[in-house]
Amino acid sequence: MIQSIIIDDEANNSKLLQNMLAMYCPQVQVIASTTDAKAGIKLINEYQPQLVFLDVEMPQFNGFDLLKELEPVHFETIFVTAYSHYAIAAFEHHASGYITKPVNSDKLIAAVNTAIKRIEEKNINKNLFSLLEQNSRQSAPDKIPLSTSNGLIFVKLSDIMYCESSGNYTNFFLVDDKKIMVSRQLGEYEKLLPDSHFIRIHDKYIIQLSYIKEYIKGSGGEVVLENGKEIPVATRRKEELLARFEKWIKRKA
Repeated sequence: MIQSIIIDDEANNSKLLQNMLAMYCPQVQVIASTTDAKAGIKLINEYQPQLVFLDVEMPQFNGFDLLKELEPVHFETIFVTAYSHYAIAAFEHHASGYITKPVNSDKLIAAVNTAIKRIEEKNINKNLFSLLEQNSRQSAPDKIPLSTSNGLIFVKLSDIMYCESSGNYTNFFLVDDKKIMVSRQLGEYEKLLPDSHFIRIHDKYIIQLSYIKEYIKGSGGEVVLENGKEIPVATRRKEELLARFEKWIKRKA
């Protein structure tokens, strides 16, 4: 069963949605619902649901504000709203679905199926990451598996130029200008990428030392990579970067 919470400022809408889920999506269990967005935050923190059905326009907080309060978000979101013009913003928040009221059963089923697929992928990834963390302590693998919507892609560590955080997702940028988006946070890859070659220089970025072309001075400064990409260095990470790069140069000499 997929545990879910409904947050909608109109109780009748919540009840209708709960009835439709029982009829068309029996694999989804509604464990709580509320008409108050701030109460919804407390419910999510308490119950840790896998899926949240979320209205957009609500008093005090809208749905996007709620997600911002909960970052990093560890559940799938399906927006259920009377307004169609928030769709782009919803998918920028990596929503599993966007359904306009009145709720259509086919669209509800499709959105729930997408959410379930993502949840299953997260579970697989969680187990995979546990194995990878164990192996990374014992050996130095030359490849890393990246989980995408189509399956696993095994990428050579030497081909990774840099990684960029995108909320609950991480973008990998490779030497062939290829970009791969995976549904895990940057901090989790920081544990897996060997610190002999990779370093986190900013809350949003991990780079591979061998692709640094230039360092531009500043309070934190910037690094310029071989492909011309300029990446900011957080002030608090500047000294570590310079020290690590100096050691890396000596090791390569």
